Amino acid sequence: MTDNFMSKFHRHIARVKGVGFIFWHARHEFFHALLGLLWVWILREVWGEFNIKWIILAVFGSLLPDAEHFLYFLTYGRRDPYTTKIKQFLKNGQWRMVTVYIENGHKKQIDLSYHNFYVIAFLLIGTTVAFLFDWNSWVVLFGAMVTHYVFDVVDDLMILGHLNPNWKRWGKMKKK
Repeated sequence: MTDNFMSKFHRHIARVKGVGFIFWHARHEFFHALLGLLWVWILREVWGEFNIKWIILAVFGSLLPDAEHFLYFLTYGRRDPYTTKIKQFLKNGQWRMVTVYIENGHKKQIDLSYHNFYVIAFLLIGTTVAFLFDWNSWVVLFGAMVTHYVFDVVDDLMILGHLNPNWKRWGKMKKK
């Protein structure tokens, strides 16, 4: 009885450690969420009000641009070697490996269609228009998305030492 209990206990501890490992290596997303919260806090100072809807919108908006990675994975990039390797890890249940692989490899994913300066400009214009018309929820959403992209640009400069080519181009990269 005691051995069985201890065995189950150790498995649960291992699972908790595994989840902690994944959260640690996915901290890039937490930074995005924190920047969305910082954005809504700044708006609180400007507008003099604060509500849970804006908090949710800010976190959602700051994470939404990374949905493009899933779009890439499931559609136009499904045959890419990066995607193929991720599928292989997932198929084999290697969650820790896929987490580290994505953490280290996502900066080399240069074929994203919407991670570019044109989208940032569109969102900045959208944020400004929404601000002028007092469409507060849209200001929160679009502004949080801008924080996401600006963080990614700065992250590219710090991690890669240069901008990823996708930032300067509209749409997908042309195949050679």
